[in-house]
Amino acid sequence: MSQARTIVRVPDEIGNKYRFAVISGKRCEQLQRGAFPKVEVVVPVNRQGQAQDAPKLASFWAQVGIQEVEENRIGWEEGEVLNLDYTTETPISVE
Repeated sequence: MSQARTIVRVPDEIGNKYRFAVISGKRCEQLQRGAFPKVEVVVPVNRQGQAQDAPKLASFWAQVGIQEVEENRIGWEEGEVLNLDYTTETPISVE
């Protein structure tokens, strides 16, 4: 039995799937540590109808993080890339 695949929409501001995965992953970590969700969250219930312990459900918080990033509710900034110049040549004296 296979599950249906989740299709996500990568916002134009993010640009690529890798950056989307990194941003939503970092947001998932924040949510697991207790950050307040920026979208409406429905906590799953168990068979007895009791609310499950949501902080322990990593897949639950991953879906919330993905939804927040898809809806552009998460602020992020691109880090500065440093280009180090390792091509300097030092003359070698042969004496």
